[in-house]
Amino acid sequence: MDQTIFFYLRLPRIFRRIIGPKMIRNPFRVKKYAGTVIVTAVGMFGQEAGWTIPYPGHPLIVTVGGITKKPGYVGEKIEPREYLNITLSFNHDIIDGAPAAQFTSRLKELIEKGFGLI
Repeated sequence: MDQTIFFYLRLPRIFRRIIGPKMIRNPFRVKKYAGTVIVTAVGMFGQEAGWTIPYPGHPLIVTVGGITKKPGYVGEKIEPREYLNITLSFNHDIIDGAPAAQFTSRLKELIEKGFGLI
């Protein structure tokens, strides 16, 4: 990793507050040091859905909530089922709504099928 980030993190808070906003103005710098996707888990200590406030520099934020029991179809009957709460937050300044909807649909499909699990 570049030494710039280590230098920045060692600065006193007052200087980081002055320099920080200038650093996030450059999207290439944000991508280099912070990536393009934020993944956070807010439901690991409870069974609530959870949500986040989107950070403006990232195109996608994935928030994993808790697992809740809700009624759902099993064959022809309605029975209690466990559901994992996941929230996707897109920055519409960067990602158009149609590709975001297609991505969401495909991700849901893959998760429901257990893609990648042995």
